[in-house]
Amino acid sequence: MLKQNEENEIPFNGEFEDSEEESEEFSEEDSEDDELQNKRKKKRKQLVNNNKRLIMNVSDTQYAAVKFVGKILNKFKLQYTPYLETQVWDFCWTDNAVLPETLARMQSHQRINHFPGMYCIARKNYLGKNLNKMAKQFPEEFDFYPKTWMLPSDISDLRQNIGKIKYFIVKPEASCQGRGIFLTKQVESIASEHCVVQRYLHKPLLIDGLKFDFRMYVLLAGCDPLRIYLFKEGLARFATQPYQQPNQMNAEEMCMHLTNYAINKDNPNFVFNTDEKQLDVGHKRSLSSVFKLLSEQTNIDELMAKIKDLIIKTFCSVQPFLQSNYTQPDNYANNMCFEILGFDILIDNAYKPYLLEVNHTPSFTADTPLDAMIKKNLIRDTIALMNINLKVKNDLQQLQKEQMQRRVLGKKPKLSNEEKKTLKLQAQIEREQYESQHLGNFEKIYPCDKSYDEYLQHAQKIYEEWTGANIRRNVKKENATERDKLPQQRQLQHSITIQGSIDSNNKPSMDPAKPSIRKSLYKHVHSKVFSNINPQKSMTELPQQQQAIEYKLQDGNDNEIASEDQQNNFKQQEKIERSKRPPSFYVMKSVKQGSELQLVDLFNYKRISIPETSPQSQPIMLQQQSLQISQQQQQQSPNFKSATQLARHFSIRKTNKSKLKPSESDQEAKKDLIQAVNQYSQFQQQQQQQSFFQSQQQHLQNQQQQPNGSFVKPKVFNLKLQPPHFKIPSLPILMQQQNYYKFRYD
Repeated sequence: MLKQNEENEIPFNGEFEDSEEESEEFSEEDSEDDELQNKRKKKRKQLVNNNKRLIMNVSDTQYAAVKFVGKILNKFKLQYTPYLETQVWDFCWTDNAVLPETLARMQSHQRINHFPGMYCIARKNYLGKNLNKMAKQFPEEFDFYPKTWMLPSDISDLRQNIGKIKYFIVKPEASCQGRGIFLTKQVESIASEHCVVQRYLHKPLLIDGLKFDFRMYVLLAGCDPLRIYLFKEGLARFATQPYQQPNQMNAEEMCMHLTNYAINKDNPNFVFNTDEKQLDVGHKRSLSSVFKLLSEQTNIDELMAKIKDLIIKTFCSVQPFLQSNYTQPDNYANNMCFEILGFDILIDNAYKPYLLEVNHTPSFTADTPLDAMIKKNLIRDTIALMNINLKVKNDLQQLQKEQMQRRVLGKKPKLSNEEKKTLKLQAQIEREQYESQHLGNFEKIYPCDKSYDEYLQHAQKIYEEWTGANIRRNVKKENATERDKLPQQRQLQHSITIQGSIDSNNKPSMDPAKPSIRKSLYKHVHSKVFSNINPQKSMTELPQQQQAIEYKLQDGNDNEIASEDQQNNFKQQEKIERSKRPPSFYVMKSVKQGSELQLVDLFNYKRISIPETSPQSQPIMLQQQSLQISQQQQQQSPNFKSATQLARHFSIRKTNKSKLKPSESDQEAKKDLIQAVNQYSQFQQQQQQQSFFQSQQQHLQNQQQQPNGSFVKPKVFNLKLQPPHFKIPSLPILMQQQNYYKFRYD
């Protein structure tokens, strides 16, 4: 405290000139050798800072108060080289916004006075958009700002409120010091312009008949997590003309409706403060003097609680965006950036505070003793609170050297997420202990006892929707669930194919005396079995499929017949129906509880697994040969039956009341069907092979021989065989063919 009192005694009149300002231009009188030496010295200085004092870069600031506090009060060495051109500085103060790339190039001991992305509340249009999004979810909690529209996007909604609101105040999207602001009742003339329109608060609180607002200084010391401090002293800015509600006569009187210092200071009625001890005189007063005056009318603690609440909620609405732009994940102390923001707050006649706008670079001009005192103390306490000193710099540099040595030796282990959280928590505890002892005239308002988690979570949801992060996350979840479902679906299909055989083996024998419904002969052959068959499979895979089908056909345990007395009647009826059915109507019918559930066509299955040729494309000779072979086989084996005969003999019709036991005729029909299908498939395969070799031989005979005696490689040896089900014959079969020496076996 004694040290701070000594610093306060140093006078500051608002002006400061640095006598040690260094020029980087070289004199023309210097020789070329001197220029080379100076350049080498300059490069060495740019690489390493061996000074015993911290270097404060003030190349991008115009305020004398910043330079005065840096050099006189904190003994920093001021640097005027643009901070983007050099990295040899410890603390940078700039009047402009900072890009994320600048923060990414900074070292752990460097500090800068802006957060990347602060335009999300510093620009009037972005502030209105973010608060409107939060107000849709929390209309009662986010009613601390005038109703706002962003033109031209919100023109339709604005037109619906023209008759409800008397006057609107129009502001540029990105401007300051009251430039371009005016009042209006009609908005059609500005419907196509890019601007911000707000409801004009026509019933403000007045002091001495004048409208006023507060400029409150808020320090954002961290964004992940939020750390917010409120400076206890501020400014109260008054209009210079007595206030009247807006009408056609006074709507253009800006010195009546606006309280900006840049607008009212040129008015002849403006009274300047000339004594820093008299804080309640003039049109710019201290915040504490106005609160002392208002304490006689209302409860100041309740008013300040409302102001702190709206400040915290404003930062909660943009916290995810600030966190995403903070590109220093290894900065566990969360202290490389800080920012002093100017909150303009208006009080209405019901003592309710309203947020008008937020300034990311509030003016530090000290043209009055009151400005000089408040702004000097604000900058001094900010630097002290952010712990910008030489000892911290040396400790961080030593830690960085140790980490570099471990990295070179390969001893640096990769930190897990839990270890990073532990380091972050430890750094936050150490920072909390330091800041609680060096608050100065600041008051910490967040973190606090009240919970604001619901606002932060909703702001995170809005940010993810805006950036599309939630869509990518949902897509990943859907893909993961689909991948998890695939094995289950495959297992289900496999279980369906074998369910019939499992059930038939485990099913107990039923009492034939009890009436029951006749079940399907092939109940376990599900339609999904046939849908999964690929029609482009080769003939090499056909025997495996046939074996599976044969196994299912030969499994007669599932065919349960309840009564032998009715068997003869059923046989006669079946013979009559079989004689009426055509061969194409060869189907199997599955009946359960008296209703027909599914139809399975065995010939369709054979057509899927064995591609058959159409009558037009098939040669007439092959058709005649197939008929001759079938006649010869009938003559040789009297027990041989054609496909049509088997189809008529093998059909099964549904019954409604009883289940039939397996008869010998049905079992013989199944065996005959299997034999007929195998014979038909073998015959068709032989015919296709013969026709294919005949076409290849004819193609080779018509082909002219090359001069060197070589021949073109025939298509039969390509990887993509035509037809797709063709099976390459073995070498002895090829040797039996004519002109074998012309084939090049690849």
